[in-house]
Amino acid sequence: MAILTHRQVPRVPLLTTLLSALVAGLLAALTVGAVAAPASAATGYRYWNYFHVQNGHYVFAKTGAGDYTPKDGATEAYRYGTSTTSKGLPPRADLSKYDFATICSGTKAGSGQKRVAVIIDYGTKADAPAGQTPPAPRTACAAVPANANGQQVLGAVAQVRVHSYTCGIDGYPASGCSVTVKNATESTGQPVTFALPKAASSQSGAQAGQAASSSQTNAGSGGMGPWPWVALGVICAGLALGAYAMNRRR
Repeated sequence: MAILTHRQVPRVPLLTTLLSALVAGLLAALTVGAVAAPASAATGYRYWNYFHVQNGHYVFAKTGAGDYTPKDGATEAYRYGTSTTSKGLPPRADLSKYDFATICSGTKAGSGQKRVAVIIDYGTKADAPAGQTPPAPRTACAAVPANANGQQVLGAVAQVRVHSYTCGIDGYPASGCSVTVKNATESTGQPVTFALPKAASSQSGAQAGQAASSSQTNAGSGGMGPWPWVALGVICAGLALGAYAMNRRR
């Protein structure tokens, strides 16, 4: 009977099998997490969640506001708060009450302009940074050039602080951008009252163009939040582990 020495033990196939299983598991977890992380996740992120309103429902944006161009008659929505899933945290505005027709009833578009309704929910006191109080939620109607993107639309009705994505609206929060929250809990909350914009005449083309130009200076990727970076981190960790295992085999 042949006796295998230490060098003859076939360890490579076992190592390869374990490595393949590990990488497959990481990719599977990444795919599931990118679609819908569990609501009970231990870690969440506090940031400006960005939504489009489609057919009377909030739809979490797949791109940043700077990379999306809403059509005339569209409604854009933002909510500051802690999200524990990649579906985002929707605003607390009842869309049956706050639709485009209601929000933009007092605003007219000039030649070459479009109207876009904007819903801004500054979130709850529980999500407020230390020493800050969230402003009252409100709506606005932007009359902007027809080719204005989502970031320019928001910039026409609010002061916006942008880095890699939307970090602050109307000075809230005063600093920071996407805060990691451990042992996070998420609550959409009951619908609350949103202030409607005052009836106003249409903006001049020069005013709308100036607002859009100012917003363009700070245009970024919008309010997608940190989830793409989390996915990238998982991929990098898997690749590093694979490289380490191959080096050990050699």
